[in-house]
Amino acid sequence: MNLSLLLARAQQAKRQSGKSILTQILEITRLRKAYGQIGPSEYFDYGLFDEKKHNEGSRQEFVGWNAESLINNQFNKVEWAALSLDKIVFYTFLEGAGIPYPKVQVLFSTSGRFLRETPTFTTSHSLADYLKTQAVYPIFVKPSHGNFGRGSFFLSHYDEASDSIVFRDGTQLTVLQFTDSLETKLSGGYIFQNVFPPHPSLVEICGPRSCTLRIVVVVDKQGPQLLRAVWKIPTGHNVIDNFQHGRTGNLVASVNVQNGEVKRVIGSGENGEFIEVTTHPDTGKSVSPMTIPDWPAIEDLCLRSARVIPGYRLLHFDIALAESGPALLEVNFRGNMDLLQHASGKGFLTPVLTTALEDQRVLRKEISEIVQRTLREQQGNTGA
Repeated sequence: MNLSLLLARAQQAKRQSGKSILTQILEITRLRKAYGQIGPSEYFDYGLFDEKKHNEGSRQEFVGWNAESLINNQFNKVEWAALSLDKIVFYTFLEGAGIPYPKVQVLFSTSGRFLRETPTFTTSHSLADYLKTQAVYPIFVKPSHGNFGRGSFFLSHYDEASDSIVFRDGTQLTVLQFTDSLETKLSGGYIFQNVFPPHPSLVEICGPRSCTLRIVVVVDKQGPQLLRAVWKIPTGHNVIDNFQHGRTGNLVASVNVQNGEVKRVIGSGENGEFIEVTTHPDTGKSVSPMTIPDWPAIEDLCLRSARVIPGYRLLHFDIALAESGPALLEVNFRGNMDLLQHASGKGFLTPVLTTALEDQRVLRKEISEIVQRTLREQQGNTGA
């Protein structure tokens, strides 16, 4: 963010809160040096200048993007990152653990990657034939390697008259044009996934769109527990429900992890600011207050999944809110925390997380001491 825009936001914050620009600069400086490493733009995005909402203590609980990796790395072992980076690997793992995930119809992989009992097509022509003759639409297509929905497609149906794939927004390509366009070396192959019908109670609110939850689980001395949850609410013609700081037009809602109640819903205003909303812009139906359906099953799924991934102790799960029940879409090794903070209006560094961080430091120290002691003993035995 350039200096002139920062100055404009500081002037706006001064008008809104009465806080001088010098005071704002001092607060930003303190927050930048704190554990959360909040930057100037984040200071304004979260409204940390507003004394009616935040005191010095609550400001210190917010995490900036500079500190996200630092915190995630304290909890998660890098050698387990493949579960987050590659979806075929992750679904293979879930299959073995008996964890539900949305059904995969077929794979496209020139190297022949596979999932149990799932057909794999290795050439664009064989995939094109399948999409013309056997595919069950609609289909969500995504790369095995990929984040933030990049490289994803929503295939609405096949139009025989034009021999074309029709996408959700009405655009189309010939089938072979589409299959030829899929890159597989960097993508790790493509997953053609059944579009899961949304839970019936959500159809009236959001229309026939697939909805997901982002749920964060922290593992401490007592075991896994739900820490934060947000409901990602798609709008318009969006294929994915990512919020992306409000740029997509989607909504995001903070959810009470104790009972699944939606607490606060935000969207993006005309000037790019975040505003609280109570109705869905397309259907006009209320998005708050309400309770996320199947919450006990969602909680059980998250806790059970956390127990089979010991290399992660801060797990950012994406959960499908499907008609057939909740299913696990992915786990993020370095999940973003801004989504959770924007939705709730509260910082991520809660007392629960702070305590868990300290426990992690102690555990890492103990493990390091054990390793060093073992190495010394082995060297001593070798010398003898």
